[in-house]
Amino acid sequence: MTEQSIAPLHPAYTIPPALRGPDWHDPYAAIPQLDVFAWAADNAGCGYYRAELPMRALANLGYATRHATRLPQPVRHNRDTIIIGQRVCDPNPSMMWQLLASEGRKLIYEIDDDLFNIDHRSPAAHQYYARPEIRDNIIRNIEAAAAVTVTTEPLADIVRRWNPTVHVIPNAVPDWLLDHQPPQPADGTITIGWGGSATHQMDWDHTGQQIRRFLTRNPNAELHCIGNDYGTYLKAPRRRFTRWLPSVENYFRVIDYTIGLCPLLPHVFNTGKSPVKALEAAALGIPVVASAVRPYEDFVQHGVTGFLVHRDHEWAQHLRALVYEPAMRQEIGVAAREHARRYTVTAMAPLWEKAILR
Repeated sequence: MTEQSIAPLHPAYTIPPALRGPDWHDPYAAIPQLDVFAWAADNAGCGYYRAELPMRALANLGYATRHATRLPQPVRHNRDTIIIGQRVCDPNPSMMWQLLASEGRKLIYEIDDDLFNIDHRSPAAHQYYARPEIRDNIIRNIEAAAAVTVTTEPLADIVRRWNPTVHVIPNAVPDWLLDHQPPQPADGTITIGWGGSATHQMDWDHTGQQIRRFLTRNPNAELHCIGNDYGTYLKAPRRRFTRWLPSVENYFRVIDYTIGLCPLLPHVFNTGKSPVKALEAAALGIPVVASAVRPYEDFVQHGVTGFLVHRDHEWAQHLRALVYEPAMRQEIGVAAREHARRYTVTAMAPLWEKAILR
């Protein structure tokens, strides 16, 4: 079976019957009975990694699956459908989650970040998740679930306070990514790259000047940021910026790094994060230089699949080695890609199956 996302027709269910015209039809009437439905938090990176790809993984094992950011009525009323709810915490979705739990539905709560320790330098997220009612909803919804899925062991330790049944399922990349060759500039420019959202201010504040200093001293290298323009923020001497793309897989296709950057501040929030940026680069055969913080310490094999930075001066040291030693750069890239084969959708499918069956 193939996994499909649901078209954005869900608001039709909010139309009162009296206002529905004679030609109105139920947009979900043709939805077949589903084994698993992923109620995604968004249509961006979080939804892609923790809703869309898991549903793909389970579909490859023969399950009927779909995902969407709203809960469709056929799923709501089909008591046999297992529901994976990603970060369910808003008031109305939380009421629905609690109602489903009271009906004995099998619910799996999915959480991929430490939402209780978001840094204030991500103001929108910090203000939202610091609201007492939102925190209470998260805890109550975790407690009501049959199980919880998380990305890392530190995150599992946090949620076990409220639910003992926790499945650690690392983020995975689509299998095709390991066969994709990133585009490279014809003029020999070394591209040092990073991609992500505006929630990484603290990470760039912590390491950005080291990157800027390296670029100033090495004119054959440039910085390419995708998603958020930290190159301009740093006033990097040579920089490019690509705005966020409408899909994660389009983002994968514009990655043209020679070397990947993975800066991360030693902070309680970051301790629970996954090494997804290093994983993306590794799957593309790109060596990385990463902060020696737990997510990357658990994934990057120092000197084999990339380099870990313990002290500030090591950013320049490791970047310089990768820039000026192309044979080593290629060798590390090959090893990184081989390591990433352990983290594909196919490799992670049994873990998702275990989570829904237990």
